[in-house]
Amino acid sequence: MIQKQRPRLGSAIASTILSWFSAVSFVGVDKAQAAAVTYNFQVENGEASGFFKLNNSSLTGIGIEEIAVSEGRLETFLNLTDYGGGEAKEYYDLAGFTVLFYQGAFRGLQAGGSDEVIREYISPPDEPGAPFSFTYSGGASWSMATNGLSSDMWTSFFWGYKDVYIIRPDDSVDLVARSIVRDTPVSYTLVNTEPEPVPEPLTAGSAALALAGLTWLKHKKKMAV
Repeated sequence: MIQKQRPRLGSAIASTILSWFSAVSFVGVDKAQAAAVTYNFQVENGEASGFFKLNNSSLTGIGIEEIAVSEGRLETFLNLTDYGGGEAKEYYDLAGFTVLFYQGAFRGLQAGGSDEVIREYISPPDEPGAPFSFTYSGGASWSMATNGLSSDMWTSFFWGYKDVYIIRPDDSVDLVARSIVRDTPVSYTLVNTEPEPVPEPLTAGSAALALAGLTWLKHKKKMAV
């Protein structure tokens, strides 16, 4: 009776191994589609540019989906570095903003940012007209979004502005800089795609076979006692 049970047990273990191996192989193939991708972007007329990275492994290809940016930056002439010194942002960090996809297709970055400066300027002794002083007060803002979703209708746009004023000790105010950008198209270029490291299906399957073989050997030893 013991001898008859051995083949049946062996068949059951073999069946379990094959089922488990098939499941591991399927998961491995599915995850192999995951990738870290990098895009460069350029706003028309050179008004802004930058790059961003994201992992598209969560894409299902169904409807509207948004994926968070893992790393990126935007540089624009709508900055306040000429007026705010070290207080002003040289670039904008894009990490955490989202990228829009529709039916699995890329549709552009959805992001925005702002900056402001208040900095006092005191003339050096040798500057003509010294001594004098005034305060720079400025603000900047920008945003990027996508208009439309269909394959032949969507466009990504950039908006932004910059205003800088001088406030004198007598409270008089002069506008020294103003820039406004409206509905300017953005172009994107996919520059890099890196496959994510995933477990090799065959390696995982080999581990399963080894584990099952060890179990079978323990069973044989028990039966022999």
